[in-house]
Amino acid sequence: MHATRRAVALMAALAGCLGAVAYAAAPPRPAPPPSAPARAVGRALTKPSLVQHPSPVSVSTSARFGFTASTRRPRFQCRLDGAPWRACRSPASFSGLKPGLHRFAVRATGPGGSRSRPASFRWRVLEPQDFSISPQLEDLGKLYPGAPPQPLPLTIANPNPVPILVTSLAVTAGGGAPGCAGAENLALTPAPISGAAPLRVPAHGSVALPAPGVQAPSIQLRDLSVNQDACQGASFPLSFLGSARG
Repeated sequence: MHATRRAVALMAALAGCLGAVAYAAAPPRPAPPPSAPARAVGRALTKPSLVQHPSPVSVSTSARFGFTASTRRPRFQCRLDGAPWRACRSPASFSGLKPGLHRFAVRATGPGGSRSRPASFRWRVLEPQDFSISPQLEDLGKLYPGAPPQPLPLTIANPNPVPILVTSLAVTAGGGAPGCAGAENLALTPAPISGAAPLRVPAHGSVALPAPGVQAPSIQLRDLSVNQDACQGASFPLSFLGSARG
């Protein structure tokens, strides 16, 4: 019994020694350098930021989106209403949109097919309704050759649930009298508004012209070198035309 115990003790000691030798012969591997995780670019791409988009409710059949990403020299893919992803650049423009709900999405892409989480925007396009132009010409004075132009007071009404921007507002004349045609004897000046300087009309609201900073269309009887007696007592039906965008 005593010999058996001794043999067991020797074997245990030898096993412990071998274990120590094996441990010393296989040191642990050094940790990877800190920069190694940065190679996983698929997760390093950041979600793009939308910096330009249409109103949540619009009557415009076109839309424009601007977007950026913190990635150096980013590349993007865009999609509209579930269409396939396609390479795109900022700004991305779309036209011919039909009334209804629309969704735009953009994501950043990188080497090896990596891509970021998409940024998206939803908006609704409504069927636009025509705005109305109502002239108030009751107090318009008589026209005389050489007299200064007279403004044509009017009110523009917007029935749409979103504001509109009136980009043109003109007036034409018909009628007249024999020897006094409106096209030859009248000078008609449109309102000084344009696509670059539009007139904003609020949703379900109206704007009366002339207004501070915005003139109305005007009318003037030209002072021609020919006899204009035929214009005495003549009447000229006026038509107002305009355009707007949502």
